[in-house]
This record gives sequence, C-alpha cells and structure tokens, in this order.
Amino acid sequence: MADNTKLRIAMFPWLAFGHMIPWLQLAKLIAQKGHEIIFISTPRNIDRLPKLSPNLASFIHFVKLPLPQVENLPEYAEATMDLHHDDVWYLKQAYDRLQEPMKHLLQSLSPDWIFYDFTAYWLPTIARQLGIPHGFFSIFNAAVLGYFGPPSALINRADHDLNTPEDYTRQPNEAQPSQEELTEIAFGLELSGLPFFWVLKKRLGPADTKLIELPDGFEERTKRRGVVCTSWAPQLKILAHDSVGGFLSHSGWSSVVEALQFGRALVLLTSFADQGLIAKQLAEKKIGYVLPRKEGDGSFTRNSVAESLRLVVVEEEGKFYREKAMEMRGLFGDRGRQDQ
Repeated sequence: MADNTKLRIAMFPWLAFGHMIPWLQLAKLIAQKGHEIIFISTPRNIDRLPKLSPNLASFIHFVKLPLPQVENLPEYAEATMDLHHDDVWYLKQAYDRLQEPMKHLLQSLSPDWIFYDFTAYWLPTIARQLGIPHGFFSIFNAAVLGYFGPPSALINRADHDLNTPEDYTRQPNEAQPSQEELTEIAFGLELSGLPFFWVLKKRLGPADTKLIELPDGFEERTKRRGVVCTSWAPQLKILAHDSVGGFLSHSGWSSVVEALQFGRALVLLTSFADQGLIAKQLAEKKIGYVLPRKEGDGSFTRNSVAESLRLVVVEEEGKFYREKAMEMRGLFGDRGRQDQ
C-alpha cells in the first residue's frame, strides 16, 4: 500500500466514555494523516462527545446508530455512565442487537477498514461477509491482554462470559464508589491538608438514583484549598498544569498514560476489571502507590487516603514515586514515539 493512499476507516467503540474518548483520540491521530474517519455510536453518545477542532471536522464524520430498545433499559441510557453497574447487562443486550443495523450500515458506507472494540465479538463475522478488512483496537495495555489472552480470546470471552446478568455484574464498566467510600475519600482529602481538584459525579448511577452527599461542612471547611467539580472536566488539560503534584486515580490505563506523559505521581485506588492488574504492575516498578485496603472486605479509611496522598505528593519517603513519574515522562510524553 502506497504511503499516500487515503482510506475510509470506520470505528465502533463500546458504549462507555472510558472507551469512546480514547477511540476519538485515535480517530484524530489517524485523521491528521489525511484519512477519513467514520465514527459510529448512538445518537446521545455522539452528542456528548467533545467538539472537533476545525482542521479535523472535514476528516471525521459521526454516524448515529439508534440503540434498539431492551426491556429494563431506560430510554435515556446509551452509555455505562447512565446506569448503575448492575444494569449495564441490559446495555450489552441492546448493543448486541445492533448486528443487523450495523451490517446494513457497513454495506451502505463501504469503508476500507473497520476497527472494533472487545465487546463487538460479532463484528468480525459481518466484516468478513462483506469483504471488509478489520482490526481490533484495545484500550487495555499489553500486560492485561497477556493475562486474558490474545485479542481473539478476549473478544470471544465477551460472548461467552457476559451472557447472563450475573456474569456482567461481576465485570462492571464504570468506577462508581459507594457513598461510604466517597465519604472516606472526602475526609481523607481534608485530613491530608493538600490543595485538591476533585471531579465528582453528582449521582451514584442513573438519573433516578440519589444524589451524592458530601460530609456536612466539607466544602466550607476546604473552600480555600479545594474545588469539587460535579460536571465534565478536561482531565488532560488539568494534568498538564504545573501546579498539579499528584493524581489520585482508579488506575484506568488511559488515565495512567495521561498522567505519566506530564510526570504526575500516582496514587492508585482501584475498583474493578483490569485496574488491579495495572496497579500491581505500576507498583512493582515503583511508578505508582496503591492505596491500602483491608484484607477482608477491601474497604479503606480516611486516614489511609490522607497518608497515601501525603506520602506520594510531599513527603521525603515518597520522593522516589515523584522521581519515577518524571522519568516516565520521557517515555509517555515522547510525541514522536507515540506517533509511530
């Protein structure tokens, strides 16, 4: 294939913003090479994606594929963030019902390639029927894929392991701390004495669930050194700011990459799925510090939050975490290597 060949590439990520945002970033990088991108998702998700810069708007086209109605799935729910994790199973059911609509869409679009996510285990069969070359794009890192097996095995497991509500519940798709955990995080931030910017969802799940309750007087007591943001926040821009000394993260790989490209020290509070594997790998290399949890129930305390933050961000004993993060900046912040 000649270097100047321009391709039409369709992209179909899983219905979670932890997937769609990295996929959109990949779409932008490919579009910068002059290729045309067809980004496929549901109407509400596309409307919630960040706006494109003018120089890319003519290269990336968003195609809205309506989500089939499924019993127990609210009409507004088109992404995992719209649901309590116990109900994401119903979103997966609706996603699987997109097989015929997707086949008709690809027939009409005739892309040169299509990239698919791990949940679209059925898409390679459709692509082969239509003679469309296809590729699997994973937001999971190599260590996680090595644990689960090759991409084909991971995709097949999506069909085999996630075929009942019980199976899917064991593999939730959003890091949603409980009210008790949020309370401990809040008191931990307060006890640490450190300035902070806390991005916090207003509700513990979908719109019909209860509002998050911060400890009484928390915002008043911390207003001179802390900000609680309950709307969307530009994480990459925040991490790029020179005043950021550390990042308390759930250890999702995309967030880890964003933090390390700016040399931000990591405190890791894992929640589910691949996060524990990522955190273990980072901790073994002294790139991040895993916030301690109790052996029996996995709970953590406000004191462990405060102590972990101070250790990694300011104390002399945790200096090597800060130094290691800056060392990793040379790798993750190397734009030339990333473009390759």
